[in-house]
Amino acid sequence: MTFPALDRIEALARNLDGWQRELGARMAELEQSSAEGVSDSGLVTVVAAADGGILSTDINARAMRFDSYTLAEEITSAANRAQEAAAARVREIVGEVMGNAPGAERPADDGYGHDRY
Repeated sequence: MTFPALDRIEALARNLDGWQRELGARMAELEQSSAEGVSDSGLVTVVAAADGGILSTDINARAMRFDSYTLAEEITSAANRAQEAAAARVREIVGEVMGNAPGAERPADDGYGHDRY
């Protein structure tokens, strides 16, 4: 008598070591990754880490001509874009790793080119 569930568990166990190594490598990649956001004027650039923390801000000297309200909007816009890009990168990497996880099923396409979760 065969037990299909047992066969599946054995296959998962065989794949688990490789998946754990891949996960460790991708987590290290995430820790080193960053993303850049640029304001509408292009005069303010912010770099954010994968966790959303701001790593650096560059303000072009021409941006100093803006009034304080506009400069604040430029900085906020660039920071938000950097954080959004960093979060998108995290989602991408996690999605790739989880998609390769033992026993993971691929989400069905919703007909519009997007995966359904």
